[in-house]
Amino acid sequence: MKKLICIFFISLLSLSLVQCNSDDDNAQDCSLVLCTAPGLLLEFIDADTGENVLEGLFDNGAPDGFTIAIGDDNTPLTFEQEYVFNEGQVTGFSSIVGQNQVQVSLENVFDVAIALDIETLSSDECCPGYQYENITVTNATFDQAGDQRALILRIFI
Repeated sequence: MKKLICIFFISLLSLSLVQCNSDDDNAQDCSLVLCTAPGLLLEFIDADTGENVLEGLFDNGAPDGFTIAIGDDNTPLTFEQEYVFNEGQVTGFSSIVGQNQVQVSLENVFDVAIALDIETLSSDECCPGYQYENITVTNATFDQAGDQRALILRIFI
């Protein structure tokens, strides 16, 4: 009987320490959330065969003659520091909200310019989504997929 009374008082004490949320406390605490930047993933596909042109070329680092440059000034990016090749896609370079320009080339194989606008969407979540608009790819055809977190461009060369 003493154990039952003791458990009852401990339970009562525990419940008294729990605070009820008021309407003002319903906001999410996002202070410890690290949000990702808008994502841009690129696949380069041979238009005739459907094969990924870059598959196997990154086995020992970036292939000779492969470059990615961003912005109006065509700032070159460094493999494994500013971009990576993973699961058939080139990704990781910084895309920012606003207008973006990316130049990607593999010597004697392709040279494409990508332009797009990225807009932040308002959200009730801790991290915003993004809208990708006005997408153009020069010197190739493309299709797109993805969601509000990342845009996947399949570029046919």
